Amino acid sequence: MIYQFRAVIIYGIIFSSLFILHILFAANDLEGLFRVVVLLIAIMTFFSGPICVVIEPVKEQYKSTYFHGLILSMPLSTGLGWAYGDRSAGLEMILFPVITLVIHIAIRQSSIGLTYGLK
Repeated sequence: MIYQFRAVIIYGIIFSSLFILHILFAANDLEGLFRVVVLLIAIMTFFSGPICVVIEPVKEQYKSTYFHGLILSMPLSTGLGWAYGDRSAGLEMILFPVITLVIHIAIRQSSIGLTYGLK
């Protein structure tokens, strides 16, 4: 059962580590490192499905892993929108999940192959 979510768990550990680092870098005024980590967090948020597929070693799990990554990216992108909207509700909280969904649909519809063009 846990093997089914292996890629999502690894993704979550990496994302959580980056999130903690972004807090530490902000608290210690390490602006350059903070910006790098925030960029990585944004990339991981918008492309969570493809990243999870890259992490997943079992080809038969790609489809479900991609779907789990998409589901995971929706609340993450809402939170990212909240953060980019100066930590208040705003248009970003709606726009970022829509962008994430469009990215995932575009990659899913890719005619490159069953691996979604990622492996």
